[in-house]
This record gives sequence, C-alpha cells and structure tokens, in this order.
Amino acid sequence: MLKDSKVYLAPLEGLADGPMREVLCAHGGYDLCFSEFIRITDLCVSEKTLIREIPEFLNDCKTPDGTDLRVQFLGDNPKTLALSAVKAHKLGAKSIDINFGCPSRFVHHSGAMLLKEPELMHEIMCTVREALPPECELSAKVRLGFADKAEAPEVIKAVAVDGVKEITVHCRTRKDLYKEDALDWSSMRNLHELAPNATLIANGNINSLEDAVKCKEITLCNDFMCGRGAFAIPNLGHVIKEGAEPFSIVDILKTDVEVIEVFAKSRPTEKMVMDRAKQFLGYARVHRRELNPFFKVFCKCVTVNDGLKLLHDEINREEHNSNDN
Repeated sequence: MLKDSKVYLAPLEGLADGPMREVLCAHGGYDLCFSEFIRITDLCVSEKTLIREIPEFLNDCKTPDGTDLRVQFLGDNPKTLALSAVKAHKLGAKSIDINFGCPSRFVHHSGAMLLKEPELMHEIMCTVREALPPECELSAKVRLGFADKAEAPEVIKAVAVDGVKEITVHCRTRKDLYKEDALDWSSMRNLHELAPNATLIANGNINSLEDAVKCKEITLCNDFMCGRGAFAIPNLGHVIKEGAEPFSIVDILKTDVEVIEVFAKSRPTEKMVMDRAKQFLGYARVHRRELNPFFKVFCKCVTVNDGLKLLHDEINREEHNSNDN
C-alpha cells in the first residue's frame, strides 16, 4: 500500500460527468476529482454553463460523498481563460486546472495541440495565475510532448510558473494518443527538478496497486492520477493507498446498479440512462474480461427495469456460485 500517496480521479472527457463522478467517488477513495474540461473560446464562460456542467458547485465544490472537485478549462485565449477561472472561483472553486493534455482530433488550437507552442502555454498559466487570488490553487495537465518525448523539459518549464501547485503528466506524447506500447513512465524521472515549486503527478495506465508501486519507483512520483481503471476497480484509490481488496465482479455489478439509479434522476430518457450503464460496464470489462459474456447480453437491454433485472439476476448468480465454492 502507498498510504502517503494521493490518488486523483482523472477528468475523463465524455465519461466522468457529474452523475458518474458521484458514483465513482462514492467508492473510489480519491483525494481529488476533476470536472470534464470546459472549453473556453474568445468569450468568458457563463455562470449558467458552469453550474450546468459542474453540479458540485451547489455542494461547496465537492461530490456528494465529500470528494473535492477541481475545475478544468481548455482553450487558447489567456484572457478569457483567466476571466473564466475567476468566475469559477467566485462560485466556489478552490482550485483550477488548465488542460494541455487532451489529444482529441476534435480539439483544434487547444488541449495537447498547444504542446507545440510552449510560449502560449506559459502565457496562459501566467495570466490565469495572476488573475486568481493566492488561495485558489492552479495546476496543469500535460503530456510528454507533441511529437517527441524530448520535448518534455520544455513543456514542464512552460507551465511551471510561480504559484502553480501541481503538474499532471500523462506519460505519452500527443502523437502517441493512448497506444499501450508508447507509455513511458521513465521520461518523468528527470522532470522534477524543472518544477521545483510544483508537485508532479504521474498519469497513464495506473490501474492497480502494483502499477502504482512500479510507477512510483520509475517516475519518483508519490501521487497519481487514475483514469479508465476506475471503472474496473471502482475502489481504486482505497486499493492503492490502503491495500484494500479490489472490487469483486459482484461489487462492480452493484456499482452499475448505482449508475442506473443516479443517472435516472438526471437523464430524460431511458436510452440515455442505459447508454451510461453500458458505458460503465464496457470500460470495466476491458480489465475484467470475465464480464464479457454478461456485457454482450446487457448491451441488448433497452429499458431501465430490464437493465436492473438483468443486473440483479447476475448478482444473485455470482453470489450463489461464490457460496458454492
């Protein structure tokens, strides 16, 4: 176990919106979670948008279980990013993160595309830090570079401005996307000295206690950001920090019941609710392949009642088999 480490739940664009954060953080044992990135253009974000995208504003910027939330922005306009950060802080945000890591091809002159422009990244971080009061923490999420890991030192120096508390480094380049064989924890090892006043957070394929221990040894990072592995091990923070037993298949299925129940309160159609329940199970089965047969059946389900019945029947079957063994 790594009891002195911090474990953060990644922003997970398209996956970890308010309802999903509610479910994942209830079990995860995370020290911090992030909003999905809010895209900032040449206009400052509206208060209405912030509250719609981040329901935690109505709960002291915490998820219902009490996990602190950090607001994440993505954009290329230093002024409107700064104004948006100030507006979020006035609503209750205690910390702000700037996303320079998203590799999506739908993100044009922002996200990881800005890794080619360290001067602009530096200007953004300086402008946002200057606009925020000292008590509001500022962090950044980056990759090792745009096309080459050799760019990593310049990237770190660009965002490690005075007053930046943390820098999360996804250990791939933008060109690498999420390729398994491109992950390179070792490239983080010599970056710490380039950000003497900021803590570096390791990110990328940290899906178990064993991964975290190995990552710490290689990167010299004490803190970690976890992403899609949170679906296969919903209690991942507890597993890494406390050595807890990873959730069983039954526990994962029960968590998917919660996904349906939570989303049913905020989504207008049964299809939308079931799509998120299928999404949860779809990511869980990537690491827990024994879920595949049930997932194929579950994907054919249309209504919430049928989905809940399938889940409860499978839970009962798994529990019965476990008792027999």
